[in-house]
Amino acid sequence: MAANSRRSASSLGYLLGTVVLLSGCSTEIPYTAPWFAFSDRYEVAGRAVPVLLEDTAWWEGFRDSTLDALVAKALSGNLDLAIAKERITEAQANLGAVAPAGNLTPSADVRREKDLGQGDETRAEATLGLSWLIDPYGARFHENRAARARIKVADAETDAARLLLLLNLSNAYIDLRYNQAVLGLRREQLGARQQTLALTQQLFDQNSATRLDLVRSRAQIAQTQAQIPALEAAILSKKNRIAVLTGVAPGRLGIELDRGARQPRPVMSPKVGIPADLLRNRPDIRIQERLYYASVAQIGVAQANLYPKLSLGGSIGHVSLDGRSGGEYYFGPALQLPPLFSGDRKAAVAARYSQARQTHASWKSTVLSAIEEVESAQADYAANALSLSASRRSAQLYREAASLTRDLVRGGGATIPTLLSAQDDVADADIALAETLRNMARSYVALNVSLGAGNAYGRDFATPTTQ
Repeated sequence: MAANSRRSASSLGYLLGTVVLLSGCSTEIPYTAPWFAFSDRYEVAGRAVPVLLEDTAWWEGFRDSTLDALVAKALSGNLDLAIAKERITEAQANLGAVAPAGNLTPSADVRREKDLGQGDETRAEATLGLSWLIDPYGARFHENRAARARIKVADAETDAARLLLLLNLSNAYIDLRYNQAVLGLRREQLGARQQTLALTQQLFDQNSATRLDLVRSRAQIAQTQAQIPALEAAILSKKNRIAVLTGVAPGRLGIELDRGARQPRPVMSPKVGIPADLLRNRPDIRIQERLYYASVAQIGVAQANLYPKLSLGGSIGHVSLDGRSGGEYYFGPALQLPPLFSGDRKAAVAARYSQARQTHASWKSTVLSAIEEVESAQADYAANALSLSASRRSAQLYREAASLTRDLVRGGGATIPTLLSAQDDVADADIALAETLRNMARSYVALNVSLGAGNAYGRDFATPTTQ
């Protein structure tokens, strides 16, 4: 009995000594958040203060109730956003799938046995197995770190999907209103040119206009008529696009898109903050930062594979044979040594280091691209804002010139070609104004999206379901 006690004490001492020896090696990789030398302001903007934009409903700056309704419907119904939310659930499940340090494995078996020349026997067995992986190098710890980082990646990807949805929906709505405005202008131009044809026919009958003037007037009408079907098709296409973005089939949107069709124009300038705000506001930057964190954690996992693995295991069992029963158990450590020539595992560590450096460089590249996008979007927005008043003035003056020319033609002070040219100028100026309004609205959207504004808006909206 004393000998068994000494052996048990010796085994326990050996086990404890092994654990202490193994724990002397560490695979912990200190994580330092990536750093970037931001300037204190954007080049295009003046001095500003930090601002958190994740919940900013910037589309409300258009003061368009139809657009507001579309955004609300899209945030609750868009299927790409639903897929992104499911990826969060998947990442959370993957965290739970990381192998546990210990487990219990119960098993039971009852069977009737018969040997030749002997009687029947009933055999029953019950076993409870247990195992515990001692993790001195932190392999599981690093795996859990990486899995938690992927949850945050999936969360940031959902914010990125929400931001992309707001971009696509807003631009589709802006383009819809642009095409509707241009269609209205073309129909107005068609009416004006039909009036010019009637005037030209009258002057031709009076020998005050040539047949060339008559043919050119008819050609202008045909040209305008040819432009209308393409615009009608573009309008239908944008309506279909908007419906799909909100998660419904074309024709089943349930929101009126024809009445009150005016081109959106922002009535307020967006807050831009400072460049360092992008770290909080841009989901793509957060994605890259978490990917870098996960890559660093994977280095620890690869390094842990270079060292021995120590586990404790045991089993407690009970056997019953025709009423006779007995028990058995075992318990002890197991040491698994790495291969003697583990070049492949060392190469895996080097590969993990390389992947971490790559993700760090990707993070910096994403930050640089974000700053570039904001700077360019600000310049574009400012340029369109300056062009708007000049475009309005141009369209107004050309309309006035066409009206004066028409009066001169009736009085014999101008020719039909001059009137036709004046109408072309009006058409060009009207379309240019519509394009300026569209460009200004789209640049407003691009600026807000490049800032990351609104990426967390509507997180509480219900996730759509599919059948």
